[in-house]
Formats: sequence, C-alpha cells, structure tokens
Amino acid sequence: MDQSIWAQYGPPPQPYIWAVPGALIPTGSDVSIFCRTPPGVTTVRLYHYEPYGRWFDHTPEGAQEVFEFSLQRMTHENVGVYYCEYRKGGEWSQKSDLLNLVMTGVYKEKPSLTVDSGPQGFSERNVTLLCHTPHSFDTFIFCRGGNASLPQNCSSQSHNTFLISPVSPGHRRTYRCFGSTKNNSFFWSLPSDPLELSIPVSPLKNHQYISPVENVRNIDRRELRNSSARFLYGGDLFLYILEPLVIWDVLGL
Repeated sequence: MDQSIWAQYGPPPQPYIWAVPGALIPTGSDVSIFCRTPPGVTTVRLYHYEPYGRWFDHTPEGAQEVFEFSLQRMTHENVGVYYCEYRKGGEWSQKSDLLNLVMTGVYKEKPSLTVDSGPQGFSERNVTLLCHTPHSFDTFIFCRGGNASLPQNCSSQSHNTFLISPVSPGHRRTYRCFGSTKNNSFFWSLPSDPLELSIPVSPLKNHQYISPVENVRNIDRRELRNSSARFLYGGDLFLYILEPLVIWDVLGL
C-alpha cells in the first residue's frame, strides 16, 4: 500500500536533521544529532558522508518519529558532513539536508575582531570587520548572531576582512570570527570575543517641523530646553540643532 501511494504521489517526505547544542562543537564536548521522519518507518540511517563514509542505523520503537544519535566527546573522527534518510515500505526516502559538524578550539590561539572602517553619520554605508589571528590561517570564518552555533549564520573566505553592506541606522548585531585552514576545513580555532556593532537611529526621525522660521520664537522655552534635538525649517533654510543651548543668544531665547 505504501509503495503504491508513493508511486502515485512521489517519493516519501524528506527527513529533517539538526544538532544539539549546535553544529559548532568545542573540542571534547558532547553533541547529539537528531533525525525526524514520518511515522511508521522501519529503519533510520545517519550517514557520516564526509570525510569517513560510514553510517549508523536506528530501529524505531513503536510510532517513534524523532531519533537521536549521540556523539560523546567531540574528536577529529566526529567532524564532517552528515545526512539522514529512512526506509519505509521497502523503499528508501530522499536524503535530508546536509549537516556540517565542526570542531572549534582545535587551534588554541584566539582571534580578535575589530571594526576596520566604521560608519560616519547616520546614512547607509559599508562597514568592514577585521579578524586578527596570531596563527597562519588561510581561511577565516565570520559568524553573525554571537552564539556561533549555527553554520548557516557563518561565512567562510580566504581573506580576513568581512564586508557588511549596507549598514543602516538601527542596525544592531553581534559578530564573531574563527580561523581555519583549507586542508582541515572542519577544524576551527577558538572563537573571538563577541563584537557588537550598533548603529544609532538618526535623531532626524524624531524631528520637529516648524514653518516659517519666525515661529521659532513662539516655541515654548521649556520644551526646547528639554529637547535633545530639533529640526527647524524656513524657506530654503534647514537648521539641525544638536544642542539647544547654543542658539539661545541667536534666537533671543
């Protein structure tokens, strides 16, 4: 029955794979790989696709749909690419997405992450981050989010500068970087300390609009004194005031 249904409606659903606590695992730490399948499967197989080409089978108990494969004490033998598939009704399913399991802390030198050229003002612009490493790495990994546990939030490249573009007012995100080598791409250094990049929102978004400029004399003095910024307009004149106290004499206030 299952085979006839799959023949009519296509292959069985794709299984789902993930790792806990994440796919970036410190040296010597434990990690569990989970595979989720539809109910009624007879075998679940976890492939260690690269670099070792081995697999582990799991036989479900009852209506089990989530299967755990535990890896104790992360070592060089556990790193690499994993995927899972399952057997149901005499047919194997399609493969899950690939899971890249990386071991961090292989290289004990700790990188540092700095802003190479930061934003000036409040307009959209580019920001470059620079990953400083004492080791002679030829691969640099920049991760967004700070927890550095999800490879999909990381990007790998051959140079140690990372361009963020565009960076708009209100941008706020944490970054880390790692060092690695092309020959051992699943072995990473310790993570850098987190770098929080925060671009303040332009005060122009909280401006006050006044026309004509003569009406500036009618502004309540207490309101102006209590304001951190005001934007005054009159004809072709735009006056942006960051510090109200500097205009008391000019405006006769």
